[in-house]
Amino acid sequence: MPRLPSHATLACLAVATLTACGPRIRLSDNIDTQFDLLPPNQGYDDLLHGPYAAGSSFEIYAYDISEDNALDDWTIVSLDPSVLEVESIEIRRDDIDDKDDKKAKTDILVAHVEATGAGTAILEVRNANDKFIRATEVVVMQPDRAVLRAAGPLFINRPDEVPTLVDETPKILANGTATFLVEWFAGEQALFGTGSLAVYSSHPGAMNLQTREVHLDEARDWAQLQFESPEAGQELANVEFYANGELVHSVDFEVVQPEVIAEVAIVGRDELGEPDQLLAVLAQAFDDAGESIWGVDFDWDLGGLSEFGSGDLFRYWYEPGAQSTLGAEYGEARDEIVIQGERGFVESSNDDPTDSCFCSSVEPGDSGRGVGFGLLSLAALGLVRRRRYARAPRRLRG
Repeated sequence: MPRLPSHATLACLAVATLTACGPRIRLSDNIDTQFDLLPPNQGYDDLLHGPYAAGSSFEIYAYDISEDNALDDWTIVSLDPSVLEVESIEIRRDDIDDKDDKKAKTDILVAHVEATGAGTAILEVRNANDKFIRATEVVVMQPDRAVLRAAGPLFINRPDEVPTLVDETPKILANGTATFLVEWFAGEQALFGTGSLAVYSSHPGAMNLQTREVHLDEARDWAQLQFESPEAGQELANVEFYANGELVHSVDFEVVQPEVIAEVAIVGRDELGEPDQLLAVLAQAFDDAGESIWGVDFDWDLGGLSEFGSGDLFRYWYEPGAQSTLGAEYGEARDEIVIQGERGFVESSNDDPTDSCFCSSVEPGDSGRGVGFGLLSLAALGLVRRRRYARAPRRLRG
């Protein structure tokens, strides 16, 4: 007796003219939406995070969820390169489902693309025979608004206690390096992608104005600013922020001296993680009016012992029940908290030696990127003797 075809086979035959039971291609991108001080999870979730900012670059992934089909000689094509240009294609092997235990890897078709101009482009996936497999629309918009957020508080994720939005006239410590996230919008619509940003200032004290596309493992548009001690009457430094070569935003920063720092405060994430999980706390500086001062590197001590280096972040391994006093100070100002951990290290939201950068010393051109001329010099790290104060340290929430 002949064997009857399975239900799956019959279903395939019924829709053969549409799909031929071929690959089930899904599309996603490498846009990172979590601030966790970790490399982004590629997120093979069939989700594109558009619309994208004009001038930005990112990756688009195409992969087959039906089985491990070889994608050799497959391609991703933009039907309108004036909106979205595919710069190169490569194939990677990766696990598209990190929730299972199989750890099986499959071919990932990776398109390195640039959002070249405002508009809508059709993106097509084609197989080795140049046959159409799948298409999607990609929307690109020109930013017309920008929002600045201080880098450090983003990694703590405590907006109720540590707002990320900067003041109308943010304060920066003279000779200190301050890092800010630049978020792009078209009206009220948030835009995604990295590489659209360029910064410029005509202030005579501008020492380093840089843009970064990856900072502390977080892929965004970051601006790093450093101003030397200003002459009297030149404390305000105007900085212009460009997207894809167009001026979108400008901010007057106030460059202040160290003696303006009146208070130091430490805040950390809730201690609710797994043992040995790496957690972070942030130290912030404030003036007499309670306004934040950015670009400050603090000295740290844990359990009464000085920690190597200086910065505004301290990362430690969470050890439930192992209580230690953690202190941060700048000059005469100091704060302490109690953490559950005995091992850690100093880090800074303003200094990441693993990053590459684009540095701007002249007004941006049409490309939207600054002129690369060098890297920010890295300060030498050293041990510092701490001044201890008798005060009761606070505790992080558990």
